[in-house]
Amino acid sequence: MDSILYARTKQLMLALDELAGPGKPVCVALTGPDLALLALLRQPGARVHIEHMAIGKAYTCARMGCSTKALHQRLINEQRTLDHFMDPGMTAMQGGVPLLDENGAVLAGIGVSGRLPEEDEVIALKIREFLSR
Repeated sequence: MDSILYARTKQLMLALDELAGPGKPVCVALTGPDLALLALLRQPGARVHIEHMAIGKAYTCARMGCSTKALHQRLINEQRTLDHFMDPGMTAMQGGVPLLDENGAVLAGIGVSGRLPEEDEVIALKIREFLSR
């Protein structure tokens, strides 16, 4: 991960409450293009089991280079399941988005879990915007 993204990730911890807004606490995971976990943030009160989902969403986005919502739609369109990818770490649950560079290469996968999937995606998009600045 480049130094600018690393610095922004450190700042994310301080900005997470504002980016998430009011509601249930969330967990945020970031994975690198090599699919390794870069960061895991869990707001106070967030249930431990949502970490796994946030990590899966981030991992999926880094691996596939698309949002988990887009992957879900692809599975529907192509009449496939996640089993076709032979990767048990992947999920098509909404709430994951990739952070791409200007050439479309994956810089990070961002996964959010803890609220409704649609809300998780909105927060993930806010985090992507924050990390892109």
